Amino acid sequence: MRSPRRRLKGRSRRSGGSGKGRSDQEQQGKGLFGIGKGNGAGHTPIDGFPAPEALEITPRAVKAGDTWFRTLAIVGWPREVSAGWLQPLLSWRGAADIALYFEPVANDTAARHLQKQRARFSSSLSKTGISDPMTEVAASDAEDIARSIARGESRLFRLGLYITLRADTLEALDAETYKVKVLCSSLLLDARPTTYRALEGWLTTLPLGADQIKRRRTFDTKAGADCFPFATGEMVGHASGILFGRGVSRTRTEATSGGGGSPIFVDRFALPNHNMLILASSGAGKSYTAKALTGRSDLQGDEVLIVDPDDEYVRLTQALGGEVIRDPTQQPKEDSRVVCYALGETEEAGLHGAVGQALGSVWQRVDKGPVRRRQVVVDEAYLMLRENPEASYLLWALIKRSRKRLCGLTIITQDLADVLSTTLGESIINNASIHLLLRQTEKAIDGIGSAFGLSEGERNFLVAAPQGQGLLLVGGERAALKVVTSQLEHGLCVTDPAALLVAANR
Repeated sequence: MRSPRRRLKGRSRRSGGSGKGRSDQEQQGKGLFGIGKGNGAGHTPIDGFPAPEALEITPRAVKAGDTWFRTLAIVGWPREVSAGWLQPLLSWRGAADIALYFEPVANDTAARHLQKQRARFSSSLSKTGISDPMTEVAASDAEDIARSIARGESRLFRLGLYITLRADTLEALDAETYKVKVLCSSLLLDARPTTYRALEGWLTTLPLGADQIKRRRTFDTKAGADCFPFATGEMVGHASGILFGRGVSRTRTEATSGGGGSPIFVDRFALPNHNMLILASSGAGKSYTAKALTGRSDLQGDEVLIVDPDDEYVRLTQALGGEVIRDPTQQPKEDSRVVCYALGETEEAGLHGAVGQALGSVWQRVDKGPVRRRQVVVDEAYLMLRENPEASYLLWALIKRSRKRLCGLTIITQDLADVLSTTLGESIINNASIHLLLRQTEKAIDGIGSAFGLSEGERNFLVAAPQGQGLLLVGGERAALKVVTSQLEHGLCVTDPAALLVAANR
């Protein structure tokens, strides 16, 4: 069945040819949208703005000239948002106009509304006599907002979000609509066409400041600020430092893109202490990330000392012109700026002892050597946290005392239980200014969420994050990021056997 259409011509329709019955606007020579008496070109510009020759209106689209328009109104929102969460939608590269309307609500009106809402929730819970988690959460949220408004810490806003898409044909418009609805779904937004209000929807997203749909959702000050188009959820970082990655949305993971956000630079030596913890599940990219950061630190002039139980850093060390040491008791050369204690050839039975000896050599250089910017990288830290008293003591000394020697410690491990089960592990968390959390398993996410105070959205992000994406926590700031590397860096950092085989056959 063909959709009904009504067509508005550029020339206003007259009644009886005498001019009677015309509106005041038409009598002034202006029709709908400033379209008045036709000139030779078929339309009349008003105040310097061109007007369409005609409008063709269907239940879900409007055609102005040769272009079709469809407006989507957001009718469903996520329960929790963070700064910059709308960035994937606002930076979408398709042909679209996005309008965001903010309307402040007077505090007395907000108080009355919240009082009625709380009474309704309370009545609903008491009538059923059965615990309803959704109602209980909504009641708790209303209680928190009411208290915040009463203290003058917040206020309410009514927010409307509308997206108008453009295309040359209806088929192309349908395709664009599908893409945007999928994008909105990934942000937990429910986008619906303004059916039978297509004209009003289009006008709402024109730069007229008139919301003719009025599909609004109530937000408090913080949530409303997080929706502001120029807000960012990305970490500002430091003017100096090394590149950690690019910011990404916490509500949408991008497995194939390079990360569309701003680059994030962090200078560990500008923080209260210089230690970093990298925590991730197996295969999430923790050693890859550590190697990329190690190479960049060397290029910045830092001395890097590496304890490498699996020989993963050997190729990188050699490429940087560093020194690879197989004997863990050996001291490196004085002028070596990158030193790797490669213990991959050590027998399994002697590995714990070799790790302890390598840490002893590292501590000797840090403690007795000249003071300079140094970084100590300890991969597979579980070898020091599990029944290895000598290595545990040396690691504790590095954590507690390296700051006074301008040294930062990087700990890399995959099991939070190893970290939290010991006093040393707790010291690692408490004495690290930088925490980089890459992809986590569903089994481990609750413990990690509790240890680092992650929100529900951040936990979901970490569970679903592709390889190389995660959360960077620096002091009181946090940001979702994707680790990015050059082709040269990638070749030195990758350790996946399949990837190495492909590279060797090229």
